Amino acid sequence: MKKVFVLVAVVFAAFTLSAQEVNTSMIDFGKSQYSGYLLNLKNASVDLVESTMRNLMENQYNLKASKENGYRAYLSQPFAPFGPDNYDIYFNVSEFGKKKNKTTQLAMIVTTGNMNAITSANNPDADNAIRYFLKSFAPKVSAYEVQQQINALKEQLAKLESNKKSLQKDQDKNAKQIEKIQKTMEANEKSLKETDAQINKIEQEIKELERQLKH
Repeated sequence: MKKVFVLVAVVFAAFTLSAQEVNTSMIDFGKSQYSGYLLNLKNASVDLVESTMRNLMENQYNLKASKENGYRAYLSQPFAPFGPDNYDIYFNVSEFGKKKNKTTQLAMIVTTGNMNAITSANNPDADNAIRYFLKSFAPKVSAYEVQQQINALKEQLAKLESNKKSLQKDQDKNAKQIEKIQKTMEANEKSLKETDAQINKIEQEIKELERQLKH
């Protein structure tokens, strides 16, 4: 029952994330404002959203990252999901709202160089591509979270298996030592019996000789 509940929770979270809309707004960047894109996400922490985006951009698309004005930046690099050009892509993740009802917000500015921000007016094809990318990004957050949980469990499992292997090795070593001790004890037990027999024999001989002296 617990597993079913967890699965339902993950599916619900994925649906909630995938249902988010992409909005455009003027976004603060350094001392200026530029047209950019905002994606609000519920049920996802700042760290999770940022990690998901970094994994997507840097591991899956192999973009080289830098930092600029508090944003993670991918400067003058091709990015096929947006189109055929080289782009400057900046993203930042923050949160707003009350403590128990916070919303995580992803802000993205995409330019074709010299801070010429892409908009629906100056580049409708790229604008549509960016919106599609951000909408499809939302469910990836849930998938990345689940994958991270799987990775953490696999790491934990690997540590436990390594510990089990070490314990088994010690157990086998101890078993061999016990076997050796048991053989030693058996040999000692045999020697003790033989020694007892010799002692009894000599005691009997002494008694016999002493009896002869009395006669």
